Amino acid sequence: MELIREAVETFIRLWKSEVSPNAVLVSSDDIFEVTKPPSLVLQGPTVSENAARRTPAKMFTTHPEDLAYDERRHPRLYHLDFDVIATTGTEVELLTLMGKVARFYQVHTVMHIGDHGSLNLTELMPLGGLKRVNLSNLRQASGRCRIEDCPVYDGRVIYGQLIKEVLLRINAQGE
Repeated sequence: MELIREAVETFIRLWKSEVSPNAVLVSSDDIFEVTKPPSLVLQGPTVSENAARRTPAKMFTTHPEDLAYDERRHPRLYHLDFDVIATTGTEVELLTLMGKVARFYQVHTVMHIGDHGSLNLTELMPLGGLKRVNLSNLRQASGRCRIEDCPVYDGRVIYGQLIKEVLLRINAQGE
């Protein structure tokens, strides 16, 4: 589960640096109130397994310099879905923020997660594409995005030794 946390933290930092320094993460089921527009709320993640990519196969990594290997199960892959909710005071600010978010998805199709590699970032519904109840005089738009196939390993690793030497004995006499 550490990789899920790292992926979400990287995701939030990316939104703060590229779209809005006021971007905040709110849990999926939490009720929230916007006190100072403009604001960008990332609500989630809602986690779902990509069951179509589950495999019972094992992964092997060799370490020739140590004459060793490690074996583990393939990770389960999870999608992390976020609702993106933009709140502004005027329609002009909202349209400007919608343009920034659209550019964000075009530029950041892949998120780099430290030394763990990269994960795809997909826009599921553009900002302004989801209906939402607005009980204020502020302007709001919402959309949805996904971090795809975040791997979660079971933590079990088997270590072993590679073959150190091969002895072949050939008997010319047929014995």
